[in-house]
Amino acid sequence: MIERFQIVTGKKSKGLQGKTLLWNDRRVFGTGLNKNTIVIILLALLLGRASILDGLAPFGIAFYAAMISREKGYGYLSLLIMAGLLSAQHASEWVKYGSVMVLCWVIFSYCREKKPLSTLGTASIAGLIMFVVGATYIFFSGFYAYDLFMISFESTVVFVFVYILSYALPIVVQRTNRKKLSNEELICIAISAAIAVTGLSNIGIWNYELKNILGILLTLIFAYLGGASIGASVGITIGIITSMSTIGTPTVIGIYGFSGLLAGIFKDLGKFGSAVGIILGNAILTFYINGSTEVIIQFEEILAAIFLFLMMPKGVIQYIERFTNGGVGAVEWDRSYSERMRQVNYERLQEYANAFSELASTYDQVSVKERMIDQQELASIVDQVVNKICSQCGMCRSCWKNGFYDTYNGIVDLISQLEASGAITVDRIPQSLKRRCIRIEILLQAVRDIFELYKIHYKWERKLFENRQLLAEQFRGVSEIFHELITEISEDIAFRTEIEDAIYIAFDKAGLDIDRVTVMERSSGKFEIDIERRACYDRKQCDDKIAPLVSRVIGREVIRQNQRCTSLKDSNRCLFKLVEAEKYKVATGVSRVSKDNRYICGDNYSFTHLKDGMYMVALSDGMGSGEKAAKESLTTITLLEQLLEAGFNRELAIRTINSILVSKSSEEIFSTIDLSMIDLYSGKLEFIKIGAAPSFIKRTNGEVEIIKSTSLPVGILNNVDIESFGKRLNNGDLIVMLSDGVLDADKHMDEKENWILAALRSLDSKNPQFISDALLDLAISKYGNRVEDDMTVLVSKIWESK
Repeated sequence: MIERFQIVTGKKSKGLQGKTLLWNDRRVFGTGLNKNTIVIILLALLLGRASILDGLAPFGIAFYAAMISREKGYGYLSLLIMAGLLSAQHASEWVKYGSVMVLCWVIFSYCREKKPLSTLGTASIAGLIMFVVGATYIFFSGFYAYDLFMISFESTVVFVFVYILSYALPIVVQRTNRKKLSNEELICIAISAAIAVTGLSNIGIWNYELKNILGILLTLIFAYLGGASIGASVGITIGIITSMSTIGTPTVIGIYGFSGLLAGIFKDLGKFGSAVGIILGNAILTFYINGSTEVIIQFEEILAAIFLFLMMPKGVIQYIERFTNGGVGAVEWDRSYSERMRQVNYERLQEYANAFSELASTYDQVSVKERMIDQQELASIVDQVVNKICSQCGMCRSCWKNGFYDTYNGIVDLISQLEASGAITVDRIPQSLKRRCIRIEILLQAVRDIFELYKIHYKWERKLFENRQLLAEQFRGVSEIFHELITEISEDIAFRTEIEDAIYIAFDKAGLDIDRVTVMERSSGKFEIDIERRACYDRKQCDDKIAPLVSRVIGREVIRQNQRCTSLKDSNRCLFKLVEAEKYKVATGVSRVSKDNRYICGDNYSFTHLKDGMYMVALSDGMGSGEKAAKESLTTITLLEQLLEAGFNRELAIRTINSILVSKSSEEIFSTIDLSMIDLYSGKLEFIKIGAAPSFIKRTNGEVEIIKSTSLPVGILNNVDIESFGKRLNNGDLIVMLSDGVLDADKHMDEKENWILAALRSLDSKNPQFISDALLDLAISKYGNRVEDDMTVLVSKIWESK
């Protein structure tokens, strides 16, 4: 059974429904009390005892107001708070504080029935009650201006502490799923804990204050788990509260704060490191302030706190650790939020992908007619012929009454001839029709006319079916695009904040102005670093200064991903990405010429760096030559480049291009695709060839490999046949891609690629541009120094970067 604690008030509760505590209901030591109740009782007693300025006790009042404003079941806390107050204060004060709690119970019980109170309302009412009762009390017991000032101060403390408890109580009292806290919540918990610890004033073991021991212990815990900033913050907080509880020297604030700072700095050395930090902090400031060995915080008290800290179970430390690191908590909260948003996007994209997949399946289920004319349409054609020709003929009764079957089968034979051969010959006209029909030529023409209409209808049905199949393919492509996006957003990416801090420090030391650095580590282990800074206006500072500096910091060579200098719109800022440098580099040489030396070449090409260290070399040959072929190949290359740069899968990109070309026009539009994808990290090469001429790989030892394809170009069929070939490249290898105009240059060879093989073996140069020029010149010479077709040669050389 789990009980729940209702934070929002204003609704009337009955029975067990109103008494709901958010804590595990396991009983403690067989007492019938759960952990939640134990914490509340301890807080009530300690906060009732806690005092400031040697007599004011506003903390128990604020705690009671914060609890009773939420739930009427906490009325019993007034007795515990009063017990704590009487055990530490003068007996005469019980009238004032008792009256305040009675008024709080009455007013907040009334307010709960009417409307839930905000934190500001609760704090204001509690502070006002404290002021009115206190002013009334001093009016009857003797009035001094100083007393009025003190009651005003006490009312202000009640107001402030109710606010502090609004952050602390939901974490301390309730059982939640929270794992990280904001800085505000963490500090409020520290303040509440410090005030509760001051409730142990005048309680000691032998001659040592239990309050000091627990204060040091709290500082140790927060410093060890939260670091120097949290340790110093909590230490200062505890020091302030401790110094306020008695009228004495405020130097204890500095000692606690400095000790917490050193304990946090030495936390990387473990528990003993934090313990040494506490000792050093107390010793250093004690000597600095007193100039002697007389300590402000007793050394025995520090040792007692250290002993408790070292003996603390690991499970308790791990539980507290979830709440202590506020900075990491913010990062974790952001990461949790990002995970939730990524899950939402994942589910939405999955729904879209499934929807388009279902649409594709629906269109795939549309069947196509296997025959131009089926039995039902055959009967319809015969009926139309009878109505158009035979019904007006005087021999109709003779043909269709006396010789129905012969006449019907004769017309069916005519239709079958048209369907089979496209024409009706005189010698194949059925004899039954020749003998009976007196209007045979008119009959034949009518059959031809009606059949032609059905033929046109059939062609449009086929076209519609093809368009539906094409649409199904496009829907399937869109579904795969969504699946690609799902895979991309599902990738586990880690933000390395410690590396970001190191880069910021390195930039600062080097005197470089940097606005923002974001370091991402992908699931593959590769780093991507986004840097925003003031634009250098193409002076290449990102390459000359920033990339080498980042490489030294992270211990990996990085380069700028986009070689073009880009500035943020409408600003003088520049945003660029650094990625890990690839193992290999590629240089590509290009040579081409158009048919008859015209200005427009039907071949188009592209070579560029893609994401994740991939390098693309693509060549497309349009149908024929001239402007039309150029448009076809340009469309293919442009779409291929854009889709691959966007991160699309190669096969999906090619199928998408094929669908676009098939549906683009009623005319035939097709072109070849010759694609090489080089992984610059591993040296792996993938050839994808769609109707393209053979490609060649020249190894460093002089051997030449040939890669052939037998597939049709894109834009002809709805389903494109994609052939893929994988190879491994080594340092110094050459990749040669060419259009069929180059391949067909030697017309005397049956195996046309043989002259390319011979030429590559004879060329000793390692310069890709020289080789491409040489191959093109040789092709032109084999044409008889004429250019009979568009010709393009691309030669890429790969080598290891140093």
